[in-house]
Amino acid sequence: MQGTWLRVSRPLRQAGADLVRYCRHRTAAVFPSPVIFGGSPKSGTTAIAALLAEATGLSLSNDPFWRVLRSDGDGFLLPDVLEGNLRLDAFVRKYPAYFSAQIVKDPDFAFLYRELQQVFPESPQVFIVRDPRENIRSILDRLHMRGDLEHLGPAEKRTLAREGGWRAILDGRGLGLDGRANYIGRLAQRWTRGVDAYFAAGTPVHLVRYEDFLEDRAAFIADLADLLGLELRADVSKRLARRPAHHGYRSLSTEAFFGKRNLSIIERTCGEHMAKFGYA
Repeated sequence: MQGTWLRVSRPLRQAGADLVRYCRHRTAAVFPSPVIFGGSPKSGTTAIAALLAEATGLSLSNDPFWRVLRSDGDGFLLPDVLEGNLRLDAFVRKYPAYFSAQIVKDPDFAFLYRELQQVFPESPQVFIVRDPRENIRSILDRLHMRGDLEHLGPAEKRTLAREGGWRAILDGRGLGLDGRANYIGRLAQRWTRGVDAYFAAGTPVHLVRYEDFLEDRAAFIADLADLLGLELRADVSKRLARRPAHHGYRSLSTEAFFGKRNLSIIERTCGEHMAKFGYA
């Protein structure tokens, strides 16, 4: 009896959630000038945007592309925007609930500076960069994957089959990545493409380093708010003092985690930009 009820209730709950999202998109208004955050996945975009929102009392919207993929059933639409099959303004109009906040963060915005400037001409934009070795390692930690494989095996492919958003990130469709590269090479190329887009941006984009955030997170958020012309309304320093600066414990060195071959791929692919940001 319980199993029957679960089979019946699950689609009902899903239908209810779909209806709520439909109503939210139909009634939401796009905020005209949100602060926009972009950067590589696992580069600190979530932590920094969330703390800035808390410190300034502004509303926050996380990851529109991922939310569409996970909740709205339209697939991963970033490649369609990158390849010119979907205009960003049409994407925003279709999903206004995800753009109704005063701060909007999505790592994939790193590839869309000019398109975002056209849709939100008054919006300040922020690009967050992190050492690609630590950045890629953090992505693989999130997926419970090793960094020293030559190619992904069946277990890793099963993980990506369950994690549609991460699979799209590792595939890199729409970014012109070298299809012959292994998974480390593709992630390194993706990091480089994001930095290329930052340097090529035709409009001013504020650059911040994740490593500077870790040095003194409260001071960093205060400085970032000042840079963006935002007023601080809450003191987050006490709550930050209760958090560890680094999450988790990782005993392997960078070289041991990636192995010499894959570490060399990262440093060869990203090395020119790494030097610009002080990543030795």
